[in-house]
Amino acid sequence: MLFLIPPVMTTLVAWPQTSAAIQTAPIRVCPGAFPTDLTATDCRYKPSQRTLDFVSGSVSDQAVLGAVVFGFGAQVIESPPEWKRTWEEYGKRVGSRYTQAVGKGAAQYFVGLMLNDDPRFLAYRNDPHVIALRQKAVSALTARSSAGHAPSNSDLASENLDALSHDGWRRFGHAWYDVVTVRRSTIQGNGRRIPALSRFAGEAAGAYAGYPWYPGAENGVAQVGQRAAGAFGTAILSSFYTEYKPEITNLLGAFFRRGAQSNSGTGGHP
Repeated sequence: MLFLIPPVMTTLVAWPQTSAAIQTAPIRVCPGAFPTDLTATDCRYKPSQRTLDFVSGSVSDQAVLGAVVFGFGAQVIESPPEWKRTWEEYGKRVGSRYTQAVGKGAAQYFVGLMLNDDPRFLAYRNDPHVIALRQKAVSALTARSSAGHAPSNSDLASENLDALSHDGWRRFGHAWYDVVTVRRSTIQGNGRRIPALSRFAGEAAGAYAGYPWYPGAENGVAQVGQRAAGAFGTAILSSFYTEYKPEITNLLGAFFRRGAQSNSGTGGHP
C-alpha cells in the first residue's frame, strides 16, 4: 500500500495549483465590442475601424439620411428664417447638414488618429477600470474565504465590492465622464483617460463647415457656437443611451407588451 502514497499526495498537491490557475485565467472582453466575444486578443481602435466609422457615419448613406431627416425638421420650423419653405431652400438645408457631418467626421478622424484615442462610448459596467476593481475585490474576498477567514464589514475588499454594487450615481456621472474624455487605444482596452479633444474638434469643425451655406447673419460667433452646442448634445444623448440601454429597452418592451395586451383584451367587444 505504501507505493500508492506518492501518486496520491502528488495529485492532492497539484489540484489546488490547477484550480488556482483556472480561477486567475484572464477573460478579456474588449470595450465597445460585442459583449459575448471572448476570443478577442487585440482591443485597439484600429485605423481600419476608425476609417470605417468615419465613412459610414459621415460620408455614406447614413450621413445622407441624417441630413435629409434633420433638414426636414429645419424646413418645418423654418430654420434659418432667411430660407423659406421651398424645395430649393430644403436642398440648402440638406446640403448644409451633410457638409457639417463630413467636416465633423473628418476633424474627429484626423485628430483621433494623431492622438491614437478610442472614442467609443462605454457603459459603466463595461469600463475596464470598473471591471478591474470588481475583479480585485472578488479575488481578495475569495482568497480570504479559501484561507478560512470570513470577510468582515471592515475588510477593504468587501467595502470596495459593496461600493461597486451601489452604482446608481456612478453610472450617471460616468455617462458625462464618457462624453468629455476618451481612452487611449491599447491592446488591453484599458488605456488611460484623456480629454476628448477629437470630439471637441469635430463639433467645432462641423459647426464651421456650414459657413459657405448659411446666410451672413447665421455665421456669427454666437450662431456657430449654437450649432456646435447642438451637435455636442447628440454626443451626450449617445453616451446616456449607451449607459441606460438595458433600462430603455425594458421600458419600451413593457410599454409595447402592455399595449398589445390591451388591444387583445378589448378586441372581442363591440
